Amino acid sequence: MSHLTLATYALRRQKLAVERVIGASTVQESELAARWAEAWHKLVQAQLDLADSLAGHASHPHRRRYPRPANRVLH
Repeated sequence: MSHLTLATYALRRQKLAVERVIGASTVQESELAARWAEAWHKLVQAQLDLADSLAGHASHPHRRRYPRPANRVLH
């Protein structure tokens, strides 16, 4: 699997965890789902950063038409 494929999978799992946070019926369930959402978010960021570094964009910024931010953050 490519790093972008893994990032896509992790992003879907993060979305499900956030939906569980919103729909939680207890505080404990909400806290657990929030921890899972945070863990998936970290994995998404790591996979995107790794894919970006492997693609060589960091070493060749002149190849891109628009400069990419140093760190991608998904909100």
